[in-house]
Amino acid sequence: MKNKKHHNITRYTTIIIIMVLIFTTMAMRLFFLQVVQGKEYKEQSNNKSIREIPDAAPRGDILDSKGNKLATSIQGYVLVYNQPDEDENTDESDSTFFATMDKVFKILDENGESQQDDFELKVNPFRFEFRSDDENTRNTLEVKFKRDRGLNEAIEKKIKSKNEDISDDDLKTQVNRELLKISAEDTFKALLKEYEIPNGYSLEEQRRFMIIRDTLKMQSFSGYKPVTIASNISKDTAFKFLQMLNELPGVDVSTQPIRSYPNGELGSAFLGYISKIASNYEKYTDKGYDISSDYVGQAGIEAAFEDRLKGSKGGRIVKLNKDGRVIEELGSRDSYPGQTVQLTIDKDVQAAAEKALDERMAELRQNPYGQQRADTTNATRGAAVVINVNTGAIIALASRPGYDPNDFATPGKLSTEQYNKYFNPDLEEFGREYIRARNITANYPGKTEDEVLNILFPIDKSIKNNTTIRQDVYDIYAKHFYNYATQSLIPPGSTFKPMTAIAGLESGVITPYSSYYDNGTYNQGGRLVRFELDGANGLVNLTTAIQRSSNPYFMEVARLIRETFGDDILAKYAWKFGLGVPTGSEEKPATGIEIPEKFGQVYNTKSNENTYANTYLWKIMSLLKSGLDDKGNSVVKIDLYDNDNDSSKVKALKKEIKTLIQNSIKGGSNAFDKEKYKEVFSELTKEDPNNKKDISDKEMNSLIEAIYYTAVSDANAQLDVPANIENAAIGQGLNQFTPLQMADYIATLANGGTRYKLHLVDKFLDSDGNVIEEVKPEVLEKTEVKAENIEAVKAGMEAVNEKGTASQAFANFPIKTAGKTGTATIGSQEQQTQIGRTDYAEYVGYAPLDNPEIAVCVVVFDGGMGSGSAYIARDIYSAYFNLNQGNSEENSDAGE
Repeated sequence: MKNKKHHNITRYTTIIIIMVLIFTTMAMRLFFLQVVQGKEYKEQSNNKSIREIPDAAPRGDILDSKGNKLATSIQGYVLVYNQPDEDENTDESDSTFFATMDKVFKILDENGESQQDDFELKVNPFRFEFRSDDENTRNTLEVKFKRDRGLNEAIEKKIKSKNEDISDDDLKTQVNRELLKISAEDTFKALLKEYEIPNGYSLEEQRRFMIIRDTLKMQSFSGYKPVTIASNISKDTAFKFLQMLNELPGVDVSTQPIRSYPNGELGSAFLGYISKIASNYEKYTDKGYDISSDYVGQAGIEAAFEDRLKGSKGGRIVKLNKDGRVIEELGSRDSYPGQTVQLTIDKDVQAAAEKALDERMAELRQNPYGQQRADTTNATRGAAVVINVNTGAIIALASRPGYDPNDFATPGKLSTEQYNKYFNPDLEEFGREYIRARNITANYPGKTEDEVLNILFPIDKSIKNNTTIRQDVYDIYAKHFYNYATQSLIPPGSTFKPMTAIAGLESGVITPYSSYYDNGTYNQGGRLVRFELDGANGLVNLTTAIQRSSNPYFMEVARLIRETFGDDILAKYAWKFGLGVPTGSEEKPATGIEIPEKFGQVYNTKSNENTYANTYLWKIMSLLKSGLDDKGNSVVKIDLYDNDNDSSKVKALKKEIKTLIQNSIKGGSNAFDKEKYKEVFSELTKEDPNNKKDISDKEMNSLIEAIYYTAVSDANAQLDVPANIENAAIGQGLNQFTPLQMADYIATLANGGTRYKLHLVDKFLDSDGNVIEEVKPEVLEKTEVKAENIEAVKAGMEAVNEKGTASQAFANFPIKTAGKTGTATIGSQEQQTQIGRTDYAEYVGYAPLDNPEIAVCVVVFDGGMGSGSAYIARDIYSAYFNLNQGNSEENSDAGE
């Protein structure tokens, strides 16, 4: 027992001694490393020759439904510049930099390569090119550009020297105002000095040096990263540089994933593009992006699924020699590609839709007076949507004109000419040509071309520091980045008539056999409306009324609905088909599509009130500012428009008056509070320097009477007239929808009444092709419309294609189809003529007739009669059903 105890003590003692020796050795080693050699290791850790170079991750592919690549990442040769060790002599380093870059630029030029260039400051002439078609956004980007480069510092000091107590917000506002006054030329000169770029070079050569210097500075805020001199250079050019590296300090060649769109413009409406980060900097920084150099999805699928597509960056820890060249790789972290997004789009159908739209618009421009009541010289915009009626999958979504996303994937590829076309069109030059080509000045007796230009393309007064930017308020100029399929709210015209038929049948005011004699006119509250384009159709029932597109028949249906059930019954059924949403409901106004969309509304009493309240408020404000009432009599001038110098009290008074006016428009005489008007106007004329005046009782009464006449006697009286729903029944009036919504409504009708959530995405895959997530069809609503009523409407749509307004387009077509043409005006025909526009040419339909698979909506802006758009639908069907019929038959127009 004693020996065992002694043995345990010996063992524990040995362990303790060993542990003491180990910890002593560790302590001595730590002392040696931290104290004796600490300075040496610290210097080594700070050594600029050891750096981490990030490796970009390949973005995930975007595929069509058959696996064809619509967007992909390819490995491309990239020419980069690694800044030499900053501890080297600066003067010598600068001298080497300019001599080296001079050689680099010459080699690039000789081999037809372009320098990477997303530097927004341009020369010859001096200007900024920020990628936005909104001038206020461009101003914001210009301010950021100048702040990032320190141009604000001197301005801040000057302002603070005069006002030490200025608040941060006021200081920022004043500085931004002054920054916008610095011209592009003065900005360029400031940066020449900042970057010590020598004289003796041309402006273009100085700017090429500036791009590299500026990128070095901007990237220094987020750590070290090589500057890309040129991306996606050819293999031959890359090898030429590799052979000359010893002569080019800091220059190296590497490979990098580059975004590529193999089909050019195809699908740009839904694909989007990638570009330099231009907003939401904090959000992207928090997600690990380098906002100085990383590219992100802009618009479309590229933007909607940025988080899935972007992948995970890798990186290499490398050692550089004194010339900035990698001599050793010390460690690495692999990048990981983003997810693949497989779409529901069929590339072939998409291509057919775009081609057919382009060809049809070209024909219309070449023969601009080939249709009655039309001038199609500006048929430059169009859209087409194709939907699987049984799933809500979008098979094609075309918006014309489009753009080539490749122009943005490689920095510097976008030319100034393309930039101006996309983001900064000269609307003054375009407007003058547009006015002269149509002799629009003749529509404005006594007005000059300049005055007409200011009506059609008014100067945007909201933009500060630039009063020459014009607005395209009547949607005349073709916008390449505007998605006409998902963003344009347009009247549906006669393509809405099947919806009116559903409402009439379901509400019981008509049957399929109800007849009406169409003599080419309709009596709207004592006003006889003539339909000269359509003429008289004689005795029609539901089928023949759809076939011949009889306006009087469907206006009569609307009258019957209104007399029996009120004005909102038409909307009740339209909402079920996705044409708007119930007013006041919490239902999100959306089709379900993954990319941004606008969402139009069908005529209903609440929307009608709001529209009139807004429209007539602006009319009253304009009249009061001019000092006239609606009859041309003089009244006291009052300016209710917002002013930057308005005090908070004045703003509140103006808002109160505007609310009074809108309530008077909505509520009529019962909501018109004359004494309240007097009280608020009296207070405004005391408080507001711009409206300061003494108003007599007589002047005040005249002012209030003028408001009463326009708000109550005119606007409110129009809210409850039968013409509102009668016009809506034929697709005019307040009805406005996107082509996407129209295709959704036809798909719902074609499948028997089930509305699906529309979607572009079919599934998400990993980089090895394994399915991560699959999108299943989702039912949004079952309309519960009686099957016999849907069949009755379909019979009419079949007749349209067989012997009606679309029969010429579908003559001898091997598959039976159904559809409806539409010719929709912008306001009245007179208003349309005054702005030089013509009708929207629209067509909706589905195929095959007996077992529908797809629904289509086609629109050509300023395209004239809707029957012409049926040819586009025919080509889409040919592609979908692999008929290869093309568009060989001569197009002709057969009425609406």
